[in-house]
Amino acid sequence: MPNKPASPFKFLSPYGRKDTDIFFGREQEVAQLYEYVFQTSLLLVYGQSGTGKTSLVQCGLAGRFQDSDWLDLYIRHNGDMGASLKKAIREKMESPPAGDAGPLQLLFSLYLDYLRPIYLIFDQLEELFILGEEEEQKAFIQQILKIVGLGKAENEEEQRLLDAVAAGALPCKVIFIIREEYLAHLYAFEKEADALFRKRLRVEPMSKGNARQVIRQTAERRKQLLAPVPETIAKSIVEAVAERGRVRLPYLQVFLDFLYREAPMMDGKTEFDAATVNQLGQLRDVLAAFLDGQLRDYEAKGYGTQGQAVNFLKAFVSQKGTRRPLPARELPAALPGYNEADIGRMLDFFEDCRILNPMENEQYELAHDSLAARLFQMEARTVEMPGLENESLPETLFPVLLPYKAEQAPVFLGREEEVQELFDKIVNDLSGSVTLLYGPTGVGKTSLVQAGLLPRMQQLFPCRLITCNGTMADDAQWRRVFGAPPAELETGSRILDIAFGNPLPAGGLRRFLFFDQAEEWFRLLSKEMLDNLYSHLRLIYQRDRACGMTFVVREEYFSHLPAFQAKLPQILERQYRLEPVKREQADNLVGQLLELLGIGGDDALRRQILDNVMVADREADLSLLQAHFQYIQQQLIRHE
Repeated sequence: MPNKPASPFKFLSPYGRKDTDIFFGREQEVAQLYEYVFQTSLLLVYGQSGTGKTSLVQCGLAGRFQDSDWLDLYIRHNGDMGASLKKAIREKMESPPAGDAGPLQLLFSLYLDYLRPIYLIFDQLEELFILGEEEEQKAFIQQILKIVGLGKAENEEEQRLLDAVAAGALPCKVIFIIREEYLAHLYAFEKEADALFRKRLRVEPMSKGNARQVIRQTAERRKQLLAPVPETIAKSIVEAVAERGRVRLPYLQVFLDFLYREAPMMDGKTEFDAATVNQLGQLRDVLAAFLDGQLRDYEAKGYGTQGQAVNFLKAFVSQKGTRRPLPARELPAALPGYNEADIGRMLDFFEDCRILNPMENEQYELAHDSLAARLFQMEARTVEMPGLENESLPETLFPVLLPYKAEQAPVFLGREEEVQELFDKIVNDLSGSVTLLYGPTGVGKTSLVQAGLLPRMQQLFPCRLITCNGTMADDAQWRRVFGAPPAELETGSRILDIAFGNPLPAGGLRRFLFFDQAEEWFRLLSKEMLDNLYSHLRLIYQRDRACGMTFVVREEYFSHLPAFQAKLPQILERQYRLEPVKREQADNLVGQLLELLGIGGDDALRRQILDNVMVADREADLSLLQAHFQYIQQQLIRHE
C-alpha cells in the first residue's frame, strides 16, 4: 500500500522513553523495577533473547520518572566496556575535564553538572564476556564495585571519593541487562561482594493475554492509523507468533509490521482482518521469513548472490551465535574476497531494510539477536568448487600404503562429499581463517588434502602444502622460525616468506596454507621451539586474515592442542573430523573402482572385496583396499 503512513509498530527496535504511550502489557514488571531501584545500587535485569529487557528499562522504567529525577547513560561494550563507560559519561558532561580521569571522578563531575540521579544502564552485558578479554572483565568489575561503594581505593584521592559514595553524596544506580544464559559469568562479581545481585528481575516472554492487550491498546492509541482490533483477530495474531504459550515481542512487532503493510484500508485506516492474518500464515519464525525475503530481494535487484549477502551478515555474528558489533573499517579483514564497493553496497542495503543498525564510531550491528541466531545456522556458498582440470588417468592408480597425490586426483574416488564439505568450510565459511582437520590414523586425511582439495583449490587461489617432518629442522629458514618469536616491529611473516616466496600484501588476494601431519611438531620440537612457531602462526592470523590456515592432525595428539590454543585460540573453533569409511560408502567406492578397471558388472567380486577390506564390519581398511585393486590391476594386465 504505497500511500499508507509509516508503520506505528516498532519492528525490531526497542521501545524508548518517547514510546511510553504505546508501551503496554508490562505494568507489573515496570512497577517491580521501579520499587527495586530505590532499594539497591545495583540492579540485574535478565531473561531470554527477545523478551523485551531493553524496552522494559529504557521505556517502562524511564517513563516512571520526571526529567529532574532521571539522567540515563546507556553503555554497550563497543570494543572495551571501561572505555565505553568513560566515553558515555564525558559525552553527557557540560565541560569534560582534561586528562585521564577515572569513572568515579567523572561521575561526581557529571552529577554537579545536572544535580539529577544518574542511571548507568549496561545493555547487552553479555558482550563483555563474549567479546572481552579476562583482563578487561576484571578491570570492569573493580570499576563497578567502586561506583556502588564496595571497591578498594588505589590512592588517597580515590579513597576520598569512595568515602563520599558511602555517605550518599553520589546518587548513582547501576542496571545490568543480560541474557540469562550468561548469568554464570556474573559469579566473578559476586565473589567480590556477597549478595551483590540480591535485587534482580527475570523478564519472562509475554503471556498471550498481555500480547492481545498490546495489539488492542496500540490500535486504540494510534486510532488515526488503525481501526479497532476485535478480540478474535487479536487472538489469531497472537496464536500465529506464540511459542509454548508465550510471545516474544520482536516476533510480534515484525508480524504486526507485516500485517500493517498488507492489510486493507477502510475509511482511511488500516483494518486487521482474518483473511490477511491467514495469508501471512503461522510464522513460527517471523524474523527468518523477513530475513529470507530481504536476501531474495538483494539478489533480485542484481546486487549479488544470497550466499554473498549471508556471509557478509555473518561477519556481525559472534562464535556464540549472538550479535557482534563491528566497525566498518574492520569489514575488509573479516570478509576476504569482498572489495570496498561490495561492502559499501551491502552496508547501505541492509541498513535501509532495518537488518543492520548503525552505531557510534561507524560501527554496525544486527538489529536483534534473533537475526544473529538465524544467520548462525545458515550456510552460504559464494565460491563454487571447480572440477579437475586434468582428468587423465595417472600411471599409478593405487598407491598402496602411501597417500594419494595431486596427479592421482582422477582416481581419488568415494570422498566427493567430504571434499565438498571441507572446501565449503575452508573457502566459503568466512567466520574464521583457521581450520583443524583431524581424524584417526589411516582415514585418508593427507589424501583428502593432496588429491581432493588442492587440485581444485589451486585453480582459484595460491595454495601451499607444508609437510611437517624432520626435514624442517634442517632447513635454515625454518630454523629461524623455531629459533625466536617474531620481533615486536616485524611486519611480514617468515612462514609466508617460506611458503610463497615474496609475501602478498596483508588483506590482499586470498591464499591458503595446509600444514600436514602437524602432530610431528609435538614429537620433534622442544617446548621453546613450539612456542616460537605458535607465535609466528599467530602473527599470520592477526595481520593477514586473507590467508587461511588448515592444520591436519591425528586425533590421538589432541592432548597437545591446548598449548597451541593458548597462542592461537582459533585453532579449535572450526573443526572437521574425517570419519573412517563405513560399509555403504566402501561399497560405492569398490563399485567405482571396478568400473574404472572395466569390470563393474562383476557383483560377486564386488562383494568379495568388500567383505575382505571391512574391519569387524564397521569400517574399511583403505590400505588393504588399495592392495586388492593393485593386485586386480596386475592380473588384468597379465591377461591382456
